[in-house]
Amino acid sequence: MKFRLSLAHLGMLDAPPPLLVEAAHAAGLRGVGIRLQPARPGEAPFPMEEGGPMLRETLARVRDLGMTVHDIEIVRIRPGFDVQALSGVLASAQRLGARRLMVNVDDPDLVRAADNIGALAARAQSHGLVLGLEFMIYTAARSLHVARELAVASGSPAVRVLVDALHFFRAGSAPDEMAGPHVDRDFMQVNDALARRHPGLSPAEEGRAHRLFPGEGELPVHRLLAQLNDDAILSIEAPSAIRMATLDVHARAAAAYRATRDFLKANDHEHE
Repeated sequence: MKFRLSLAHLGMLDAPPPLLVEAAHAAGLRGVGIRLQPARPGEAPFPMEEGGPMLRETLARVRDLGMTVHDIEIVRIRPGFDVQALSGVLASAQRLGARRLMVNVDDPDLVRAADNIGALAARAQSHGLVLGLEFMIYTAARSLHVARELAVASGSPAVRVLVDALHFFRAGSAPDEMAGPHVDRDFMQVNDALARRHPGLSPAEEGRAHRLFPGEGELPVHRLLAQLNDDAILSIEAPSAIRMATLDVHARAAAAYRATRDFLKANDHEHE
């Protein structure tokens, strides 16, 4: 099978979007994901409002280097979620030409969460976006099963369950579960880890700062590739506190590309 490679912003958050695009291109990648919306309190957003200088510079880099912005992060569905507050994010995502908006769920009221996901999907569709609903054991969408139920309950065909390799296996999922409905088989976040989480790390700490590149760990990530469609996008999302401290942005992007290229080759796959 042949895949398209993209570089996720998580793990490169010291790089403003224009630099992210430049580093990904220099490494040999042809796509990126960009974080327009902070994931946690205290995380400062990049000034990527429509009409602003950073958005203009990012668009220029994307155009001049022949790159593609595949996805935008991150919307968190919490109690009190207000879809109107995301108007600027959706407008900027559309200008960047992105096709996916990543969503995490932090609302324990899953009925309310599903309603808000549906409302967000309707707004996102008007900007050319589908939702990538991510499941993680430390969020309200704790499993593939819960995420699939939320997608169904949202009532929107534009809600697709996003598979991230680390979160998939930490949730106890089996590769053949990807064959079920509502799972996005055209996009996956790839990474790796030890077979078991280090006891000194919480699930969130492992996910945010202690991942490995695909092929460097012990998870059967290769078994997920067979569940994807040919020409699917593999977004390399492997944040590492050690790499952040020891490698600059360009070196990290190059390492991500090399590791993923070698992983695909070792498993008889190609990439664009």
